[in-house]
Parts: sequence; C-alpha cells; structure tokens
Amino acid sequence: MYQQQVIMQLLDWIEQNLDQPLTLDDIAARSGYSKWHLQRLFKQVTGHVLGTYARRRRLSAAARELRLTHISVACIADKYQFDSQQTFTRCFKKQFGLPPAGYRRSPDWASHGMQPPLRLSEGPLPQADIVTLPAMQLVGRTRRSSGTLEQLPHPKNELRQHAWRQMVSTQAELPTVVYGLTSLEADSRQRGAKRVVYTVALADQQAEGEAVFIEQGDYASFAYQGRVEELQNFIARLYDTAIPMMKAVRRPGQDIERFYPTPGGVCNGASTAIRCEYLIPIRRMTPSTAAL
Repeated sequence: MYQQQVIMQLLDWIEQNLDQPLTLDDIAARSGYSKWHLQRLFKQVTGHVLGTYARRRRLSAAARELRLTHISVACIADKYQFDSQQTFTRCFKKQFGLPPAGYRRSPDWASHGMQPPLRLSEGPLPQADIVTLPAMQLVGRTRRSSGTLEQLPHPKNELRQHAWRQMVSTQAELPTVVYGLTSLEADSRQRGAKRVVYTVALADQQAEGEAVFIEQGDYASFAYQGRVEELQNFIARLYDTAIPMMKAVRRPGQDIERFYPTPGGVCNGASTAIRCEYLIPIRRMTPSTAAL
C-alpha cells in the first residue's frame, strides 16, 4: 500500500511537470529512491516502463497543444524539453504516425498514439454509447471567454452557469431537455490563447434567442450524474483517457451537453446535482479502418 501511494504521488508530480526536465535521474531524485529501484517499483505497480511513460505523456501533452493552440512547432518542442525541433519531430512521428505539422492540419483528431495519464485511485472509466443525432434546429444564446488551455475549464463553468440563468430563467416552465454546445476558436489578441464558445439552446422555437443548428452525425455519448462543478473534471477524463482508450477519431463539430433538468437540479447555481449526457463528435470506424 505504501509503495502504491509513492507511485500515485509520483504520477501526480509527473503530470504537473511535463514541461520540466523529466530524466530518470530527475524523477528518481523526486521520489527518494535510486533510479534502478524506482524503475522496478514503477513497473511492478503500473505495468508501464517509467521512462517510456514519461516520454509518451510529454508527447501527448505536446499533441494536445498542437491541436488546440496556434503556438509554433518550435516553441512547443522547446516547451516540452526537446533539444531541437528535429528531435521533437522524429519522436512525435514515431508515436503518432504523423509529423507535428501534419497532425495539426488534419481535419480529424485521431486518438492513436495518445498516452492516457495513469490514475491509480480513480473509479471505473466512463463507458460510451455510440449514437447518431439527427439534424436539429434550436434556439439559443451564445457567450465567449478567452484564456490559455489551462485557464479555460473555469471560464467554461462560469459561461455554462451564466447561460443557464439567462436562457432557462426566461421560460415559463422548466424545459425537458437543454442543450449546451461547446467549441474553441482562435483568439488573435493573445498569443497561445483560445476562446471557448458556449451556447445554451432549447428545442422550443418560441424561445427568444439566435438560431442554432446541429448537423446530423455520430457521437460518443457519456452519461454524467453529479455536482455541476465536477462536470469539467469529468470532461477532462473523457478526452485524456476514455477517447484514447476507445481509439476514437474526433471529427470536426461541437461537443454537446444534453441536460435533463429537474427542479433544483439545474446548472445556474454552484453545488447543484445535475444529470446529463456529454456527446463528443466522432467518426464511426469501419472494420478495415479500425484494423490499421
């Protein structure tokens, strides 16, 4: 039990220091063990090779920045402690099958090569249902907030709650279903920043707001039931673990939150219990594609 606790603490430290030097000597110094003993202990507890895991997690963090920011490849290589852009490109292509520039340009975001973070103390992984949504026309209101990738989860919580207060409180009756649509767009005013775009929408065509369209498509749907402030942690786990474990390909499109509100169980206040489905647009894999 003590050894597992040591590895759990070390895994947390690795996650917080992916942009810092992470040689075996650095990690061993943090743990207090010799690097030889630490490598044996890490493999025994996790089933992974320590040096390989740390490198794959670092490259996975770099892949996320390639997809979600406009920071140059050279700057990302430098941030994640590669001695040159050429070294970064070689290691990246080996793990993901594409060079960094090609990975960034691809319209789809394949989860192949992503290394999920190891979390020894968390519960079972959320399970997905693959569903097809029909084309829908809704009525909604949109809000935006800018920040770095690390800063965006908190503004999104605030956007969600503000949007609910603005949209749902104007309805005479509590809606049966409420949709929350999320996308990211570039923020030209700040280097490396993104703007999260959040739209709360209703199927009620008599509601006040802008026209909102959802195109027909396939989604990985995950059920969530819990506190509203914990929803963002749930979404993070979907992207860093559930989707890579599925080997899913995220296609272009908005993430969709589909809420089923009950009196007292809405998103316009903190610490309220909610029930929703979180849907991530994916491209359904054919048997021949899945075998690649």
